Amino acid sequence: MKTLLRIGIFIIIAIILTACSNSENEEVKPQKPPVEEKEKESQTKLPPTQNIEVEVEGMKEQRPAELMQSSNGFHFYMLDLYHFENENEQTGRIEFLNDSSFYATVEKLDPSADIESLKKSSMKRAEEQTGKANELAATDLYFSYFRDAKFYVKGISEQHDVVMYLVKEVEGELFYFSLHIPSKAEMEGVETSLWAMLQTIKPN
Repeated sequence: MKTLLRIGIFIIIAIILTACSNSENEEVKPQKPPVEEKEKESQTKLPPTQNIEVEVEGMKEQRPAELMQSSNGFHFYMLDLYHFENENEQTGRIEFLNDSSFYATVEKLDPSADIESLKKSSMKRAEEQTGKANELAATDLYFSYFRDAKFYVKGISEQHDVVMYLVKEVEGELFYFSLHIPSKAEMEGVETSLWAMLQTIKPN
């Protein structure tokens, strides 16, 4: 009788140990979220609105701006009275709602982009648009944030319309910017607003 009792106890112990071993093996280790999910999560952490500094008639003021995400690989904060859309797979366009002849374009460049070739094409484009174009020192730019640009091309027409092209590195990525400012009453306020929005552009 004692022998049978001992055998029974051993069997019960063996069953318990086997069950514990199986439950440990069945535990699923938590998986790390995919890289894409991490990127999406980091983007959603950006505030939907924030104040950005705009200079108007020599006075700096904070104005509310809305987060805009571009499928071309960047985001920025857009002021009221402006509109943004992707012109194509590379370039986005920010324009003044009251007059679409005021606008800026943004293109996130490939790391292997030929900057010298882009500068030459910018000179040609600016000359075609205004009749006269020059490459200027980036340090001549009024807005200090852009004074480290790889190049700065400016065209001015006889009517004082202005176009500007430049390439700047932002957080390790190259961006190609252009501004188109016709000589109209709104030019001072719109130009500074466009520069203020371009200053918030960051790669995704």
